[in-house]
Amino acid sequence: MTQALKIISNTWKTAVLLSVLLSLVILNSENANAKDGKELHFASEEVRKTVSWVKKNKDNRKLPYAIIDKKNAHIFVFDAKSKIVDHGPVLLGIAKSDRIDPKTLNARLSSIGKNDRVTPSGRYVSVFGPDHRGKDVLWVDTKYAVGLHPVANVPGQRRKTRLNSTTSADNRITWGCINVSKPLFKNVLTPLFKPKAGIVYILPEAAPIEQLLANKDKD
Repeated sequence: MTQALKIISNTWKTAVLLSVLLSLVILNSENANAKDGKELHFASEEVRKTVSWVKKNKDNRKLPYAIIDKKNAHIFVFDAKSKIVDHGPVLLGIAKSDRIDPKTLNARLSSIGKNDRVTPSGRYVSVFGPDHRGKDVLWVDTKYAVGLHPVANVPGQRRKTRLNSTTSADNRITWGCINVSKPLFKNVLTPLFKPKAGIVYILPEAAPIEQLLANKDKD
């Protein structure tokens, strides 16, 4: 009888322990989902739609990815499992267009007018590599040398001030490259994208988001 009571007691304790552990797992999962929701609560509908599409189609190929909302000059960074890691403002090309004119391909920066300073939309397999000064850049559109890098100090352009302002209205200033804060580049994008690669989705300004998702570039 005593032995039977001990077995029952031990079984009950085990059941209680398993119940507690299960509750902790559920709570952590709910907290993670709540964090994702909190981080994306101010994201545009197009950003949220892109995230859902990437998850459904596993389009990121088990790689980390970033979504750049050009209309609101903001970037959202995700790990390979589509969990949001961080987000922040970006600086973009002056022209509000989605395609770069091929005639500018070999042109010098100084000769490219404001109407041709475009951050192109699209889906890009992006890798780290050195720029002409040997500094790390996340190369997005390699054909047109569009890279993502820490905010540059260009005389007369107040890029850091623009990046830190509370509005996105002054975030259009570059020739087409994407500028982010140094902490975001160093502490988030570098450890995520540098080991292998990643996907960068740049949402269009004129065309509907469905066009980008339906006609994504092949790797």
